[in-house]
Formats: sequence, C-alpha cells, structure tokens
Amino acid sequence: MSTESEKDCPTGFCAPQTGGPSPFANQPPLGLSLLAQDDPEDVLPDWPKIAPDLPQDTYSIADALWWCHKLGERSARGDDVAYMLTSVADARAVHNALAVARKWWPAGSVPRYWKSGGTARDAVALIHAPLPEPGVHTDVTTAAAPAQVFSLRGVEGEIALRIRQAVTADQAAALTPETAIDLIDAYAVAIEFVDSRWREGIQAPALTLLADGQCHGGLALGPWQDFAPLRTHNWSAQRCSLQINDGAAQIFTGTHSLQDPTWLLPAWLQHVTQHCGTVQTGTVVTTGTWTGCPQVQAGDLVTVRFEGLGEVRWQF
Repeated sequence: MSTESEKDCPTGFCAPQTGGPSPFANQPPLGLSLLAQDDPEDVLPDWPKIAPDLPQDTYSIADALWWCHKLGERSARGDDVAYMLTSVADARAVHNALAVARKWWPAGSVPRYWKSGGTARDAVALIHAPLPEPGVHTDVTTAAAPAQVFSLRGVEGEIALRIRQAVTADQAAALTPETAIDLIDAYAVAIEFVDSRWREGIQAPALTLLADGQCHGGLALGPWQDFAPLRTHNWSAQRCSLQINDGAAQIFTGTHSLQDPTWLLPAWLQHVTQHCGTVQTGTVVTTGTWTGCPQVQAGDLVTVRFEGLGEVRWQF
C-alpha cells in the first residue's frame, strides 16, 4: 500500500518517493495479493472486455487509478505513468473505462453531469469532463462531508446550468453562444470539491489529471432556479463571495475566466454529442470557478453566495 498519508502532503503535492516505484499496473499493492484471490471485487477489471476502446498501452494507468479508488488513497504517482498517455483521447479513454468499471453513471448512457471551462476565451481548447454521479449532491442547502478525500479539499464557487431539451450533434454544431442560451431552463449555485488520486495532487502531469477526471472530487448543487431572468444578465458585474466557517468572506466581482458562464455551451455540447451521443433533457454542466480554489480542512463549513442568485454550503 501507499507509504504516504494525507498528513504527509497537506497541500496535495508530494515529493517523489525514494523507496522505489509506487504500486501500479497489474500488481495489487502489498497486502492485497492474497485477498484478491478470494474476493472478485479485488480483481482488476478485464479492460478488453469492459472497455474495448481503451488503448492497450494505457491499461496500466487505468490499473493505477482503479487501485487508488479501491484503496481510497493515493497509491500511485502520475509521473510514473504519464508516458503511457500520448493524447487527450487516451486520457479520456482511461476515465471512461474507470466509469464503466466503477459504475459512475448508468451503463450505455450519456453522462448527465459535466464540468467544463478554460482559462480564457482565446485558450487553445476548453476542457470538458463527465462527473461520477455518486459524488453529486443535488438540490441541497448544505452538502454532507465527502465520503473520501485523497489529496486535498479544494473548493470552487461556480454556476451550474441545466439543459431543457435533448440536443443532437447536428443541433450542437449550429450553436453560437447567443443561441445556446435558449437551451438553458435552470441554474444553481454550485461548489466543486477539487481533489486528485495522484500522489502529486494537482501537480501531476496534465494528461494524468484529465485521465483522473480533471481534479474532480465532488459537486454540490443548490436549489434549481428559473434561468429566464438571466438571459440578458450582466455577468461582468456579478458579485459572489466565499466564506469559510465564521471568517471574513472573500468577495469577487466579474471574475469568471470566460466573462460569462454560458459562453462555453456550444463547445461543451459539441464535445458531448461528438464523443458520447445526444445530450439528454436535464443534463447539467458546471462552468468554472469565480473564486479560485482555496483549500479547506476537515470540519470546515464553506459557503458560496452569488448576490441576487442564491447560495450553497458544504460541510467538510
């Protein structure tokens, strides 16, 4: 098993270990070899059978992440396996294979929860990642503590959007940021919990982070509200705050990296329809942080408020 604990790396960054390579690939971590002979839940997935689109060269990185989830701890380093990923497509294939193995969304369906975003409108490409449904708290005022924390407790205040109708690939291809707004029926104030299965935390190589779901730990969605009043909203003047326990709230105004959280809708919908199929009614996308990504501690209560739009809390 891992020789490091959360206490060793409170910031989510771990220096390379000196005692040999971290456990990954087809060998179970020390102590599970005998257990794996008796419990089918401890036998690595048959990747060719359950994920035929997964490139053979990436089996070991899928194994590494599978063991991390199985153990509930960071038992591998991204640097050890990054060379196995040659493209964004490889990284997505690993994440999708894990979704099948761990039943993160109904088999054969298009994922219903997504994260999307980028550093700026002129970035090379936005990043889109489907989210495991067991980690999504919907329509809550205060989300319960995460069942597992691997590397860190990062928090991001966001706006989530819900799609009111099915969207096909042809429909998505014709969208612009102006026309895509008509596809939204509701919004919710959201907190994304940022975490990583790699020992290096968010400092792991970029493609390994994407294979791991782009640093996603969980999502809290506040009550859904009618989006119609926001169709002409001035997002550049939108104020939001992030408060930890009873401390002073941090205030942010117009700090979304794309200036408008709805701007990414065409790129996101085109990605989903091209790679997964028709987007179903009620599909949700969370759209990127307004608050940076401060780290909190176990027991902290995080409150995110968007002035005039609502709030949500997460009890860590």
